[in-house]
Amino acid sequence: MKYMYMIVLLAATLICSNAFAVDAPAEKPATAHEQELLMDCNLAARNSLINGNIAKVEKTCMLAAEKLEKSHPDKGYMINPMLNLAFTYSLRGDYAKAEPIIARAKELGEKFYKPGSSEIKSLNNFIEDNEKRKSNPPQFDKSSVTSPH
Repeated sequence: MKYMYMIVLLAATLICSNAFAVDAPAEKPATAHEQELLMDCNLAARNSLINGNIAKVEKTCMLAAEKLEKSHPDKGYMINPMLNLAFTYSLRGDYAKAEPIIARAKELGEKFYKPGSSEIKSLNNFIEDNEKRKSNPPQFDKSSVTSPH
């Protein structure tokens, strides 16, 4: 049963990350390097569920968010790495770090997407799920999780 909770949370992050995935606009596409930054952030966040390497998630997701915000200030590309980082923090119970990031992602989402759009719905679902995690924190027993290496 404990693994079922982890699987549901992993599925939620996959769904959320896909909702904010880079769909390169015709006028100024995300470069291959920017797309690589996004993929690195997604992988770091997902792998942290197994190896607990928060430092890598912080480094890769913050770098991706900063670069994307500078290169595409008129797009919502930086929301995905922000939510990956916030999700990782909230899974670890570090809501003090997660909440300002979520608030910034919501502010950006409202700036870039129309009310009622699928992106806003996904963002609101993420916020709702985070509130549920906060009120009922997950209890992970990592003793039975083995490293793939």
